[in-house]
Amino acid sequence: MAEVLVKTHLVVTDVHEEYDINWCGRILDVKPKIKNNMPVFVVVSSRGRMEVNTTDMQRVERCAKLLTAPRGRQAVTTDTARIFIVEENENEALMGVLTHNHVKSYAPMFDKVDFV
Repeated sequence: MAEVLVKTHLVVTDVHEEYDINWCGRILDVKPKIKNNMPVFVVVSSRGRMEVNTTDMQRVERCAKLLTAPRGRQAVTTDTARIFIVEENENEALMGVLTHNHVKSYAPMFDKVDFV
């Protein structure tokens, strides 16, 4: 009788988050709506919509990261948030798209089986 290792299932070894932001608009090309001496940005994602009144672009990125929530059981799940700037005529111009990936890494699991 000999013991043999048989591949039975996969085990999750690592779970991490990846963020990628693509700035596609220029703030110089629009006339932003000014509120409290600062431009108004709108972040829209699957979880909702948020207005951010600031000049700090890192704060806008943090808000976009907080509004994304990838759902699913796949190895890679994705959610996106779009960042707009509100113009004087109440139109919204797209400034950037944030992509949030939830990534899982797997390793095979082996069980010992007696083999005759």
